[in-house]
Amino acid sequence: MKVNYIAILATVLGYSAGVTAYAQQAQNSPFLDRSDTGQTVHVLPAPASVRSPRDTQPTDAPVLSWTAVYPPSYGSGKLIDHGGLEIANAAFQPIYWNNSVALSTATSLGYPNVKSQLTAFIGAFPDNADWDNSTTDDFEIVQQYGSTSQIANSIANWAPFIDSQPNQPTITDSKIRSYLSSLFNAQKLTVYSGAIYGVYFPAGMKVILSGGTSCSSFCGYHSHYSYNGTQIKYAVFPYPNCAGCSLSGKSVADMLTIVTSHEVREAVTDPGDNGVNAWYDSAGYEADDKCAWHNLYQMSNGSFWVQPEYSNGGTVNASGFTATYPGPGCVVPNR
Repeated sequence: MKVNYIAILATVLGYSAGVTAYAQQAQNSPFLDRSDTGQTVHVLPAPASVRSPRDTQPTDAPVLSWTAVYPPSYGSGKLIDHGGLEIANAAFQPIYWNNSVALSTATSLGYPNVKSQLTAFIGAFPDNADWDNSTTDDFEIVQQYGSTSQIANSIANWAPFIDSQPNQPTITDSKIRSYLSSLFNAQKLTVYSGAIYGVYFPAGMKVILSGGTSCSSFCGYHSHYSYNGTQIKYAVFPYPNCAGCSLSGKSVADMLTIVTSHEVREAVTDPGDNGVNAWYDSAGYEADDKCAWHNLYQMSNGSFWVQPEYSNGGTVNASGFTATYPGPGCVVPNR
């Protein structure tokens, strides 16, 4: 049998080139940055830093009486399963740096403070039933990505932890990790690999990454690290009262529910446990990256502002059941 070594070599070189191209695309993505210690973090860039002047998609989706699917604004193609774990039974632990953020009155919908509005939002985000194209499937759209771990139709809404840390001008990602570890060491927080620890910072306190600071280059991010052998998933939420992370007609609390919806879904679908990623597209964009800052909508349950979630679409057997999802594209549930 003749072996075509030239064809084999061409295939190998083509594969290598593809890997290199993917690495370069991921490095150039505005949705990726690095911490002060070199760890990759998945950021939500400020709207103006990623939106093209030629972009014709609206910031807010029109109110319709059917499920709408919009073209993704970023990335390339469908999400690809890279074999990592998803979070099966997620919990959300809000952590407020101090009372100035927890009790901020920059709210909407009649809530007295940011803490109460965010607590109500996390309670309303999942509808506690498997995805069935209902008006309240704002979180459950991610169940189609439960390939390695069956993604639950609920999120445990843990009681907020309000600290009394002093305001400071800046904080780095490594300091945020150290802060979380100190709370674990003091047994002020429960250590759970399925929890997403969301740290909310007060006005005027900037978070610094290698590529820039909060409010100018990004509005939030999620990452992970190992604490005594447990993979800790965490998300960082700077106070969005700045021009870079504000949108007309939306309160600080509205902006925080939008950014929180982005980071929670992405932490569930691509937590990066032990350095193995799960779902992202061929250009390195995660699920919510593809739909960021376009067609924002108010949930049927509670009227909280969130962003659409990207759906691969089609009939999928995942998370313990079979369902047909809309898409591909950015899904705004039937309202």
